[in-house]
Amino acid sequence: MPEETKQKRSRVERNWSTKKHRLLKPNIILAAMSIVVMIVVVSGVVARIAFGVDGVSQTTRQKLVKKDAKTALEFGLTGDSSASNTQSIVNLTTKKWQAEIASSIQTALQSDQKVADSVTFSGTQYKKTSVMKDLSQRYLETLQRDRDFKVTSVKFDKYHNAKVTYQVKPIDLPAGQALVQKYVDEQIKKNETAASKLTQEELRLVEYAMVANNWDRVLKDNMPTSSDKIATIDLLYRTKNFKPEYQITKDTLNNILNSGLAE
Repeated sequence: MPEETKQKRSRVERNWSTKKHRLLKPNIILAAMSIVVMIVVVSGVVARIAFGVDGVSQTTRQKLVKKDAKTALEFGLTGDSSASNTQSIVNLTTKKWQAEIASSIQTALQSDQKVADSVTFSGTQYKKTSVMKDLSQRYLETLQRDRDFKVTSVKFDKYHNAKVTYQVKPIDLPAGQALVQKYVDEQIKKNETAASKLTQEELRLVEYAMVANNWDRVLKDNMPTSSDKIATIDLLYRTKNFKPEYQITKDTLNNILNSGLAE
């Protein structure tokens, strides 16, 4: 048999070889594309974790943090905010935050001195639960007044979290309470005989009740303030549905609230 006849391949072999050659090129391209995609994805994840790269421009973040910082400061200082995105920033409802402030005020009022559960003075009966509720509400309403504040500087870390420095004019609650207490003392003095028959705990309940009742009458819109205070807060950065936003913790809200009050 001639040599060339021995080397001939069958038609099936020749067709398969041709088809294999045709399939090989697309498979190589597909594999290469898969590797490229994988490298891009991994690089993106590494860049995001290690360097905070998320495709958002620094200009956008700077505008956003100033806007969100003002919302956070307004909410922290007054317990309320008119901004539409407040809940996404503070992650706390207005009702819950105000309830926590009121509870904190009541705790502070009773921390050092005992208060009677009930007492009758000048024909009026006072109960501790309602008196404390009324008094804490007067404090809360005072806190909700607008305060002068402004953001003075913003610094970012590599993950785009922000440290915001701001200036605020605190409300001087002790000074305001002293003015109301002075008025109440004068009123109690007019009925000194009845007051002398009360225990210290009962007299304290009467005083608290009269402070609550006369708070607005004495202070009106002239709540004392103290000198400006410089403070800082941390805002945590995140992206949600590819949109950047800043958030603060409840501890940060407490810090904001304290910065808006005189020592």
